[in-house]
Amino acid sequence: MQQINRDWFIQKLEENRKSVRALARHLDLDPSAVSRMLAGKRKMKMEETTAIAHFLNAPVSEVLRHAGVSIDLDGQPTRVLLAAIVNEKGEVGRLTDPRPLPQSVIDRAQAAIHTHGNGRIIAAQVRALDGPLAFLDDAVVLFKPTEIVESTAIGALSICRNNAGEQVMAKIERARKTGEARVVTVSGQRAEFDLQTATPVLAIIP
Repeated sequence: MQQINRDWFIQKLEENRKSVRALARHLDLDPSAVSRMLAGKRKMKMEETTAIAHFLNAPVSEVLRHAGVSIDLDGQPTRVLLAAIVNEKGEVGRLTDPRPLPQSVIDRAQAAIHTHGNGRIIAAQVRALDGPLAFLDDAVVLFKPTEIVESTAIGALSICRNNAGEQVMAKIERARKTGEARVVTVSGQRAEFDLQTATPVLAIIP
């Protein structure tokens, strides 16, 4: 469910002497859809934010912030979403519902975003109460989506995917053009890996 500041939106409506029903008409939506949106049960679409900002006589950045959408230092919707988890074995699993990161984490991720261009960045939260990654429990791992084995991944801690679609975080020792690779797992063991894609970890935010 979306973490929306309903009180802020209601306050802005009252300040402008407008109603939820009037906002619904402005957005060409059913009033129940707007009520669900303000309750966090319906996601606010990006194309709706400008219209809502105009209706409330408020900056778009304020609407985004109070709608629970993380923004970057330039006031734009962040390109970083928490979309995966890393378990104690270093296995990477996708979240069915990507969510914004806390603004404090977004601020600390800016260096990685600016260094690696304007492309989308994926964040994965480490969830490891035991094992070699326990010291990183709750840390956020940043990496770019990719469809290739990036040359910068060789020799680096990377997110590796095999032909079965399974993903792990591991250091790639070597990789052949045919896909055979040797990796060092988070437990320190060397293993053969059928490499389909690989992208280096950009940053780990404790």
